[in-house]
Amino acid sequence: LPFAGHPTLGTCHAWLRAGGKPKREGVVVQECGVGLVEVRQKRDLLAFMAPPLIRSGPLSDTERTEAARLAGVPEEAVVEAVHVVNGPQWQLLRLRSAQDVLAAEPMAKAPVGTEFGLAGPWPEGLETSWELRAFFVPGQGRLAEDPVTGSFNAGVAIHLFASGLAHGDYVAGQGRKVGADGRIHCSQDEDGAVWIGGRVDTIAAGAELPVYA
Repeated sequence: LPFAGHPTLGTCHAWLRAGGKPKREGVVVQECGVGLVEVRQKRDLLAFMAPPLIRSGPLSDTERTEAARLAGVPEEAVVEAVHVVNGPQWQLLRLRSAQDVLAAEPMAKAPVGTEFGLAGPWPEGLETSWELRAFFVPGQGRLAEDPVTGSFNAGVAIHLFASGLAHGDYVAGQGRKVGADGRIHCSQDEDGAVWIGGRVDTIAAGAELPVYA
């Protein structure tokens, strides 16, 4: 992948935990397939600056119909269908509600290279403002659902902020249908940059052991 959120934040966390010292206080700059990506530390969160979209705009009618079919959602539930490509070739289906997102029953198989996701709003006043689901085909045509997807959240956030559908900061939920309960913190700063973050924990640690002849 040219860009992905988990390895971006995970690498930064591991580097800081190992004693890495950024040149700028609270800001780490990393390089990947989309170029340089800034990661900032704020309290107990790490957040990366969302890379710009390299493709946007509406899906064709054929693409929209096929994405809805693979997602297992009725076309009348689709409010908008757009490209949010930022490395991965994400297609976004914006649905009427978060409940529609959770009710989707995706197909078991899809063409290799398929990458699409769903987003729908929760009612105001809840912890999460949007619910997301993201799907991809890692191989052999099996459609897989990702528990939390930084790159998809980044593309969705850029689109929502640009469209006036989100303002300031919001929290997205993802992963409920696959046993996770992810929380993704999305914000737009005064310069218009979009930041995607979350809490990062160490689940395994090791050390290089000496080799004896």
